[in-house]
Amino acid sequence: MITKIIKQYLPAVLLGCNIAAALTGCQMKEDDIFDVDPANRADQWMADYRRVFNNNRYGWALYSVGPTSGRHPMVQTFAVKFDDVNSTFFRSTSTARLPYVNTLDSVTSMYSMKNDNGIVLSFDTYNAFFHYYADQSQYFAQELQADFEFCLDRYSANEDTIFGRGKTKQLPFMMIKLPVTAQQYQDACDSIASFYAPYNCSFVCAGDTLPARFLSGYQNLSIWMDGDDPSIDGHLFSYGNLVGGIYFLEPIEYKGHIIREMHIKGDKSGYDDIYDHAQIIPKPFANYFTQDEEYDSRFFGYSALGPWTQQQWDKAREALTASGVYDPNSLVYVCIYTDGKGEFHLIFNMWYGSGEIHYPMEMRKISNDEIALRWTGEEHHGLGVNLYEAGFRYFVDALAPKDEWRTYRISAQTGSVMSPGELKLTDESNPDNSFYFPTYFRYYHQSIWD
Repeated sequence: MITKIIKQYLPAVLLGCNIAAALTGCQMKEDDIFDVDPANRADQWMADYRRVFNNNRYGWALYSVGPTSGRHPMVQTFAVKFDDVNSTFFRSTSTARLPYVNTLDSVTSMYSMKNDNGIVLSFDTYNAFFHYYADQSQYFAQELQADFEFCLDRYSANEDTIFGRGKTKQLPFMMIKLPVTAQQYQDACDSIASFYAPYNCSFVCAGDTLPARFLSGYQNLSIWMDGDDPSIDGHLFSYGNLVGGIYFLEPIEYKGHIIREMHIKGDKSGYDDIYDHAQIIPKPFANYFTQDEEYDSRFFGYSALGPWTQQQWDKAREALTASGVYDPNSLVYVCIYTDGKGEFHLIFNMWYGSGEIHYPMEMRKISNDEIALRWTGEEHHGLGVNLYEAGFRYFVDALAPKDEWRTYRISAQTGSVMSPGELKLTDESNPDNSFYFPTYFRYYHQSIWD
């Protein structure tokens, strides 16, 4: 009986003994796994980060992502240089907005590195540039304060980028080694913000072209993907300006592609992903008419017309004067109105109640830079007369006659390729027939004949 029991349980007993022996022989201490004890290993990591921090002629571009009130987090950008004890923050776009210290070129304060479940970079000595956004005594609510301590997660193989996150808010933090002086870097970044961060643009990836918009005040890029409501912000991604491009602290992920860094194209017409998976291109000019409801910047007058177009307007003025039906000098405003859904109206005296005169047009998008127009034959107002026959036909037919499609090429009169200013429609069949839409025209003119 005993022999039977021994045979039954002996394998389990021997297995238990082997495990016990193994556990006794390996105490499962880190010291037995790593060659260096934990304390010395942490010191080595800290010394390594200090070496990377200080091994730089010009310093670092520091990107700190902070919370906002009801919006996506915004990016604050600083230029900073470290020595063994001090961090010197230089004047930047972020510091230029600060009260009382916005004229200073630099502010120096102490920093420290410590081990707190990893390496932590702490700006725990007050700095008038940096701590405005992170100082809990400031006037805005505590939940809106940015971090002043950052967990350092890793640095790149070439030691030119350090990645981390805020210790409290856990928002992204990044530092990129400056290739130029702090001032040169800031000038380049300001140039990107001024000329290459258009309010309207398009994001191209995986064969799709998506509406996009730079919210440069927050350093967010908004991309409207399938199903997004066009009346509110799309998917938002925080980015930092580089000397020649932008870096996404929150990478864009779209149809299997991950976009982190984009550089300005050689012809300044947009951005290319460094791996050629995506582009940011100007918003197609045609979309300003076919997709936007922006009548307020589409006012124009006699001085904004091509030479042939002005001749047609002269004929309209003469015909209306001769008819006695409508005084052409009472025409204060003329504009085109688009509703973003394909409607296009030529409107005279907008906001004049029954005296507001509408000529609806059909519109087609021909290409990214072309639209075609055709008058529907309708006229809407409350004046009780046929104004088209009285002389308005010269206005209407110059833009879009009833019996034919007229194709216009759209160009930018002002601004850059990425950020066009005032737009111009030029008749492809008659280049002397054109309509230019000066910004704020209606605020500085009291007649369409100006």
